[in-house]
Amino acid sequence: MARKTERTHQQGDESRRRILDATLEIAAERGYDGTSVALVTERTGLPASSIYWHFGNKDGLIAAVLEHSYRAWREHAPDWDGDAPPERRGEALQDLLREVGQAFVDKPEFWRLGLMLALGKHPKEPAARTRFLQVRAESLERVAGWWTRVLPPDALAQAPDTPRILALLNVATTDGFFLASRAGGSWDFVQLLSLFAVGLDAAATYLVERAPAGDAPSPGPTPKPHRSAPDSSATEAAGSRMRILSAAAEIAAERGYEGTSIARVCKRSGLPVSSLYWHFKDKDELLAAVVEHSFEQWSATQATWEPAPDPAGRAAGLRATLTRSLGSLATAPDFLRIGHLLALEQREAEPTARVLFLDVRHRVLRSMAGWFTANLDTDLTDHAPDLPLQLAMLLMAFSDGLFIAEQVGDDWELDTYVEVIVEVIQAVIANARTNQTG
Repeated sequence: MARKTERTHQQGDESRRRILDATLEIAAERGYDGTSVALVTERTGLPASSIYWHFGNKDGLIAAVLEHSYRAWREHAPDWDGDAPPERRGEALQDLLREVGQAFVDKPEFWRLGLMLALGKHPKEPAARTRFLQVRAESLERVAGWWTRVLPPDALAQAPDTPRILALLNVATTDGFFLASRAGGSWDFVQLLSLFAVGLDAAATYLVERAPAGDAPSPGPTPKPHRSAPDSSATEAAGSRMRILSAAAEIAAERGYEGTSIARVCKRSGLPVSSLYWHFKDKDELLAAVVEHSFEQWSATQATWEPAPDPAGRAAGLRATLTRSLGSLATAPDFLRIGHLLALEQREAEPTARVLFLDVRHRVLRSMAGWFTANLDTDLTDHAPDLPLQLAMLLMAFSDGLFIAEQVGDDWELDTYVEVIVEVIQAVIANARTNQTG
């Protein structure tokens, strides 16, 4: 009898693992809303009763999948439990960030599913999203604890918020790098994380040594960040196309690509199916139009990347542009939310909206890289030709990561993070110049 009971337990453990692995695959392809018990039974060959026996319902299943993937990820992720003397702080930070980069290469499933849950505007918050936010908060505390141990105690007495500021930028930027890893492109993450470590170490010194916040450099006469409503349907409600775009954006933000259906869009917009098909041939074209329209709206509010006459002007110009662009994250532009959701999903047939979003990212990246090329000394870019693009990639990771931070309710103060990011960029440039002359 004992052997039979043991064999039954083994079979139960095996079926549970099969369900978890299959669900993780489906969630990576279709997101939370597109994952169903029916798809899991089809993928595993197990009856629905087996799924309900182990997990209760879909929400419990996805929560268990997140926990399962988190435990696998933690085996590869750094623990941030050590410390380092001042002279080794930068080296220790590089080692830790290298482990972070390896973790999202070796075991990306937890990060992917967690960020998909973080980006979704779910009518009822899934248990898995609650758990991801808890894990993320624990990670922030671990990283902040590391900074508390490695920074001078007397400096921390004067700037007690420094560990939290650095930890949030640390976590947000690695989120940004992970998003970039899912969006394709030829990013050298080992090199970029190394540059980030150099800049973050310098920013830590800046934060503990800087003057009081009231004496911080002024961003100049830049207009306040544009914080209008996420869409223009209030002023353009008479246009059926705008009503459809607005409804599709809301549903895609809640349910992802899979959960956005023609029927739901028509119901939300109050328009017949014939009206939708008059403007768009199918769902794919509709979501591509949502991404394009949202990007055009956002882009129209952004400052242009003007050439700077000298290094001081470069810092001021970067500060002003970041104040505008990072400030706009509070409006949660649809092209960022939907685009990132599409980038995180692994679909065999690539949606047109994803292709469009990746093209938008590429254009923005090239624009930023062009600005750095125009504003760095020619002798420096001749010695380090990849530097302008690397700096642009760092800025994109900062922006994407802080967008995630905005979605999950992290408390970050715009002016502080603009200053810290400018310090990171300046430190990376200074490091490249040192390598040039060294």
